[in-house]
Amino acid sequence: MMNEGASSSEVVRREGTVRRKRRQESVYRRRRIRFAAGFAVLCLVIAGVIIAVTAGGSTEQVSAQSLLATGDSSSSAAVTADPEGHPAFARIGDRNLLLPVRAKDATIIAYQPVADSQSVQFSPIGERVNSNAVVRFFRNIFSGQPAIRYYQLPGDGTGPTGAILVGAAVGCPVAAPISGTVTAVKHYKLYGKYDDVQVDIRPEEMSGVTFSILFIEDPAISIGEVVTAGKTAIGKVRACPAELGKQLSVYTHDDGSHVFMQATEEPIS
Repeated sequence: MMNEGASSSEVVRREGTVRRKRRQESVYRRRRIRFAAGFAVLCLVIAGVIIAVTAGGSTEQVSAQSLLATGDSSSSAAVTADPEGHPAFARIGDRNLLLPVRAKDATIIAYQPVADSQSVQFSPIGERVNSNAVVRFFRNIFSGQPAIRYYQLPGDGTGPTGAILVGAAVGCPVAAPISGTVTAVKHYKLYGKYDDVQVDIRPEEMSGVTFSILFIEDPAISIGEVVTAGKTAIGKVRACPAELGKQLSVYTHDDGSHVFMQATEEPIS
């Protein structure tokens, strides 16, 4: 009798063990299914985000027409803050550079390398438009619409931000981007065939640095004149030859007219 009782108890224990194992397996199976389903949904969401933010490619139009016709700042504008003013959009050393054209007139802000060993690198302010799409998407979610939007262009040179191109329509007023003293107003042939004017400024408290702005017409300043950033008019935006404007026109969908800025530093002897 004792053996039969022991045997019955053993059977009960085994059945209990089997039931517990089955319940545990069922729980684990449901968890695996939920995990797999969740992972699949996450993958679909990420894929959707990538498709959504890259659908327009890297040639997203900066609506110059709406900016110039209505004066409104669209979500694709180069600058969305202070449309009538000249906000800071970059830095050189510890100094701010102010936008050379009114914010509402700017069709694009772009940086590119230059093959000049004396070139000073600029520090962009704002968000790069043609950076990684996923990073840009989530950055916009958490930080909102950036006030300054810029592009990085390819080019020759070691530093990626050796030059700045600010797009604007032909004839737009151009103000000094930095305070200082005018050291040159050069009328010359760009690439030996295009009439152009280059204005050189020696920035305040930046010994040995020359700030140059090109693609100017009707210069309104002279050598020795002291200029104030964002206030002193130095000329107007010049019409841009097609071969020089094409690097921007793919983004702006206009003729690519712009001003070109570069800073150089005299070598230490």
